[in-house]
Amino acid sequence: SHTMKLVCLVLLMATLAGPDIAQAQDSGSQAAPLKVQITPYVSVGSSASSGAGASVRWLVAPKLGIEVDTALREAEVTGLSSSVNLVYDLPSLGRVTPYVAGGVGVEQYGTLDQSPLGLVAVKKTAFTINAGGGVRMRIDEKWGFRTDARWSNGLGMQAPERWRVYNGVTFGTGGR
Repeated sequence: SHTMKLVCLVLLMATLAGPDIAQAQDSGSQAAPLKVQITPYVSVGSSASSGAGASVRWLVAPKLGIEVDTALREAEVTGLSSSVNLVYDLPSLGRVTPYVAGGVGVEQYGTLDQSPLGLVAVKKTAFTINAGGGVRMRIDEKWGFRTDARWSNGLGMQAPERWRVYNGVTFGTGGR
């Protein structure tokens, strides 16, 4: 059931990216940078931040992208998180491109509350901020790997602070 939700989420994100996907032509010998990069991933981390998700990054300037990241965690409660981030590429080292990232989002999390039946998990939602970075390693013109480390902090008294690291396969269109 949760796996099916995640598959539907990844397909939805890929579909939303579809209208913006266009092949960029470059008159020189180098291919143009990818306009859209999609990365399905699995993550591990602190405080119930392990899960799976996908990110879609749109290139808006030569080294700057806007990214939408959505993940599903199975922890204190089954929770979704989603954020919008700016991703800035640092100088590449061969096929490896390090980057820094940060943004804002929303996250579902759980707290324990007392009820007549005892303790129960209650699902709540918080606004979040995040910061981090990672590396993308290009395999060929359309495929690569990505590792991303991110800190996020929920805004509110009970909202959690989390760390996560994810690994994923990146594919894209619109250039190299």
